[in-house]
Amino acid sequence: MMKIINSYNEIMELFQVMDGQFDLELYKKYTKTITPSLFEKLWDDCQDYDFEQDVVPIMELAMNSLTKLTTINDSFNEVVKINLARVQEVAGVEFPVQVLLYLGLCNGAGWATTLDDEPIIMLGVEKMIELDWVSVESVGGLIYHELGHIWHAAIGTMNQSTNGVHEEYLAQLYNEGIAMYFEQLCAGDYDKWSESKGDWWRWCMIHQNEVASEYIRRLDANESCQDFFGDWCSYMGQSNIGYFLGYQLIDHLAQKYSLLELANLTIKTVADEFVAYVK
Repeated sequence: MMKIINSYNEIMELFQVMDGQFDLELYKKYTKTITPSLFEKLWDDCQDYDFEQDVVPIMELAMNSLTKLTTINDSFNEVVKINLARVQEVAGVEFPVQVLLYLGLCNGAGWATTLDDEPIIMLGVEKMIELDWVSVESVGGLIYHELGHIWHAAIGTMNQSTNGVHEEYLAQLYNEGIAMYFEQLCAGDYDKWSESKGDWWRWCMIHQNEVASEYIRRLDANESCQDFFGDWCSYMGQSNIGYFLGYQLIDHLAQKYSLLELANLTIKTVADEFVAYVK
């Protein structure tokens, strides 16, 4: 059962009151309209940021991008009204989750997590505006991806324990690959999904052998692979290529495993299959 929470109207009201200058106290009041526990969760998550330098400019960019904000709202409403039935068809099982469109503190365009002890995907309009993820295709892909994480956590091995950097980044590659694969299945148009990635997708296709070899080299050396994940990180000038690499692995393994089996692989199996795939 999915519960949809759209705080677009409250965001617009907040922006009118702020009048172009971010006010943390007013923002706290906004978060309480959703749930009293929300602000503490967001604030704890962004403690590694320089708030004035990393967060406030993105919030004020959103305030001055009302056309994009309205487009996000329209896209969100279209996706949840028309396309979420596709998620149920792909998943094959019901899994309870809330889908929240909200103004975050740069906690992520999409975040699969829990709030008040319930699973939730949180879509931060400030990051969506910054990244220009405003179209129906972009918003739909984001929702499908995060729902993929919730589905994986509910029926599979998304949250298996890891030992050290090597297993940690194998798990991240696997988890993001599953979510990317789930996203594609829900999108339902494989060619369109690939083409929507544009130059980024083409770059990844050209450099995929080099990217995979470097990822394995770092795993073997117990080095961080954070460069491969997150729009704030990059490898060879490209962000988020770990998502591409994870997807390619899972897409390859889908020839061998069912969707349920893919969602229940162990870290050891992922390690063995990844090495075999790269070779």
